[in-house]
Amino acid sequence: MNNIKNIQATITNHVQMVGYREIVEAFGKERGLKGFVFNDVDGSVKVMAGGLESAISGFIQDLKVKRPDTKIETIEIQEDIALPSPFGRVVSDDIREMSERFDTGIGILGEMNIKLGNLDTMSAKLDITNNSINMLGDKIETLPERIAEAMKK
Repeated sequence: MNNIKNIQATITNHVQMVGYREIVEAFGKERGLKGFVFNDVDGSVKVMAGGLESAISGFIQDLKVKRPDTKIETIEIQEDIALPSPFGRVVSDDIREMSERFDTGIGILGEMNIKLGNLDTMSAKLDITNNSINMLGDKIETLPERIAEAMKK
C-alpha cells in the first residue's frame, strides 16, 4: 500500500531564468501532487510537495530525467502539512523577475542585432566585390578587341 509522503526539495545548478518552475509545476500536476515551487534568493528552486509515495518518487525521477545536470536534495517532512492543490508556482517579486527576463531578452536581441549588422556589412562588401568582378569580366571579354586595336596603332 502506498503511503502519503510530504517532501521539501532544493534543486540547484542553473535552474532560474530558464523556465524550470514551469517544468516542475507540470510534473507535479501530472503526478496529482499537492504543493508548490518557487525561486529562492540563493539561486535554487524550492519545492514543497505531497502525495502518494510512488507519485513523489516518480516526480523526482521525472525531474532528474528532464534535467540530469541539476542537483536535487530532498528532505521528508514528517508533520502533516496543508499544501495547496493543484500543484502550482509561487511567484514573488514579479516586477524584478520580469525585468531580469526582459534584460536577458534585450541582451539576446542586441547580440542578434550586432550579428545582423555584421551580415549587412559583409553583404555590402560582397556587393562591391561582385561589382568589381563584373567590371573585370567586362574588361576581359573585350581584351582581344582592345589588343587588336592597340596593335593597329
